[in-house]
Formats: sequence, C-alpha cells, structure tokens
Amino acid sequence: MGEEIEGAAEKFERAVQWLRQELWAVAAAVAPGVEPRAEERTDDRRTVSGAMGKRFSMALILPDTPYATAAAADAFAEAGWRAETEQGFGGRRLPVVTRDGCRAGGSHAGRALRLWGEVPVVWIHARWIRPPRVATPETLRPGYRLCVMCEGWGTCRICEGLGFVNSRRCPECGLGMDCPDCQGTGQERVRGAGNGC
Repeated sequence: MGEEIEGAAEKFERAVQWLRQELWAVAAAVAPGVEPRAEERTDDRRTVSGAMGKRFSMALILPDTPYATAAAADAFAEAGWRAETEQGFGGRRLPVVTRDGCRAGGSHAGRALRLWGEVPVVWIHARWIRPPRVATPETLRPGYRLCVMCEGWGTCRICEGLGFVNSRRCPECGLGMDCPDCQGTGQERVRGAGNGC
C-alpha cells in the first residue's frame, strides 16, 4: 500500500493513450494499408522509500517494410517529435525522437520495421505505507494467538510487506511480502491446543 499521488493514475492512462495514438499515426503514415502487430508492456518501478511508479512501452511491427526508417523519421518529425541521439550498448550513438518526455524510434527487424515508444515513469504512490494488521487479539480464531514473528501484521517483519530492503530483494520473504511464519494470516496455532473438534 502507498500514499497515492492525486491524479497520477489518470495521468499515466492519458500518457499511454497518447503514445498509442502517436505510434499508430506514424505507422499509418509510413506504411498505409499495412496492419502492424502491436506489443505492449507495463512495468512497475520502485524506490528505496517505497514509492511506486509505472512505465509503459510499446512497439508496432510493420511486416515487409524493410527500407522505411527514413520515412519513419520524417513521420515523427511531421508529428512534432524532436530528433536526438543517445548512447547505446558498446558506445554506439542511436537515433531517437522525443516529445513531452516520451521517447520513440524506428529500426529494422529483418524485413520488418519496428516502431517503438515509451512514456517516462509516472509515480503513482509517493511512499510505502505498511498495510493494516490482519489479526488483532479480538479477531483471533479459537486456539490461535498472534504470530510471534509479525505480531499480527501478516507482512514480513524485515521489509514490512514492501518486498525490498535497500533496493534489493528482501532476504526474509524473498519478495513474498507475507510473513514467512504465518503465511500472511497474522496468527498461529497455540501448541497443545485442540483442533476444535
């Protein structure tokens, strides 16, 4: 759980829709009548303090358009994108286009043209807030007590349910986020207590 940033989820959805429209428009300008194959991906990003954001990326694969990268660059320029270069793997300079914080480009993939784009990370939650306790002395089942390890929280005692400690996977729960002892119930059976039958 986190402290949600007001309007951030809507901002993310608007950015996703805008990028989709832009890339589909460039694809239509470069290869009219060609039906692209779309690939989309949304990734979560997290900070040490538990802030959570989302990044969206997509690609349109246009089959049988092997020499269209110049046409793609022209279509991006006509749509208001600015041409830049950035350093790629091995120190190579790669052409990209940018607009309103988004990045995009075009490259060959065999005989196909691959148009790609991504929106910058939009932070949805400002910081991590530990979820409420799942068990209290008043809510315990008969024959059970509060979990000794998590004291009824139900979350890992090390990462408090975040799954990360100092930007690394939690050594206690391994991203499970639930208390390893009670599996997230916040309670454990009292030894020697009957099974209730």
